Formats: sequence, structure tokens, C-alpha cells
Amino acid sequence: MHDQIFTYVLLAGLAIGLLWAAFTDLRSRTIGNQLNIAIAAGAPLFWWATSLDLWPGVALQFGLAAATFAVCCLFFALRQMGGGDVKLLTALALWFPPTNFVVLVIIMAMAGWVLTLAMGMWGVAHSRVVGGKPVRDTVLLGAFTLVSANFASAVMGGPKLAIPSAIIEPLAANGATSVLVALVPVAILAFVTLASIRIIRRHDQQPRIPYGLAIAVAGLWVVGGGFVTQISEAGIG
Repeated sequence: MHDQIFTYVLLAGLAIGLLWAAFTDLRSRTIGNQLNIAIAAGAPLFWWATSLDLWPGVALQFGLAAATFAVCCLFFALRQMGGGDVKLLTALALWFPPTNFVVLVIIMAMAGWVLTLAMGMWGVAHSRVVGGKPVRDTVLLGAFTLVSANFASAVMGGPKLAIPSAIIEPLAANGATSVLVALVPVAILAFVTLASIRIIRRHDQQPRIPYGLAIAVAGLWVVGGGFVTQISEAGIG
């Protein structure tokens, strides 16, 4: 029992660290090295509290962290991620098993996507490009942001606006038609993304996206949305 309580204390500490990372990234677009080191340093304690075996358990966590760091460095070189974001995501890879970490990355991508559109909308609303039609483009980006937020919420298991089943069921009865119906969300996502990128670039906007916020949201979602339950069911201690 004491190990399980200690595990929950560690997860609470991780949650506090993620909240602080989100706050500092929003405030200054930076995530301090000390915070990232503290999060990474908490992982071995978490391994001990959850009785994780050195092989393959701990070895797998190190491998996941190394792979995450390598991929994130590529995004950093392409100027798609900040150094603090790379370190934070790598530190989190030490905590979460691969399955949970994949969920974290998917949620992070969805949250980052919505955040990018929202900040792009803010930039376009204040655009001074002559002939840029900022009002029209702001409305369009607002609509695209709502669409992306709906998809993100659906992926995360939250509330969503769905096509009525009365329309879906007759279409799904036909094999060829059901494939087309399944491709509709993909087509919508592609259109929304490409159109949003074009609008933002037309206004020469390069918003500095606080991806630390997206990472923190994803981490908190995974911790509170099933990870704790898995630990409880495992009967630690």
C-alpha cells in the first residue's frame, strides 16, 4: 500500500511539473532546464515505486526516451520544436510505457494543431497586410479551429458533434459507400489544414506556438485518463 501511495504522490508531482511547464511556456515561450531535469529525475523513483524490472522494463524506457530525443531533434533542426519542448517530451518518455506514450503523442499533436490554428487566427485578426481581408480570414480560421477542436475532442474521448446515425447507417450498408464515408473526415482534416496554412502565410504570420502547453495537456490527460487506473488495477504494493 505504501508503494501505491508513493506512486500517486509521484504522479501528483509530475502533474504539478506539467502545469508549471505550461505556465512558463505561455509566459515566456521557454521551459527551464531545471524543471525538465526534475521531471526526468523523478522517473527512476517511479520505476522503483511501480516495481519496474530492469530488463526489459527500464531498458525499454531508456530506448523510448532515446528514440524520442532523436526524432524531436529533427523537428528542432526544422524549427518546428523548441529546445525546452524536446527536453520535456524526452523526460516524459522515461515515465510512460510505450502504449501510453503513443497516446500522449497523438493528443499532443491534436492539441498543438488546435493551438496553432487558434494563435494563427489571433495573428490574422491583427494583420496589417494591405488587401489581406483580415476579417474574412479571421472568421474562416475561427471556423477551421472549431472543426479541428471537434476532431481533437473526438480523438481524446471528449464531447463532439457527430453526423446523425440516421444518415450514417443507410450509407454504411453499402460497402463502397461506407469506405467513402470513412474517408470524409480525412478529406475534411486535409482541407482545413491546407486552407489554414495558406491563410496564415498570406498574412505573413509566424506565430510562436507554445508547444509546451500541448505537451502538458497531453501528459495531464494521459495521467488522469487511465494511467492511474492501470496502476491501481495492477495492485502495486
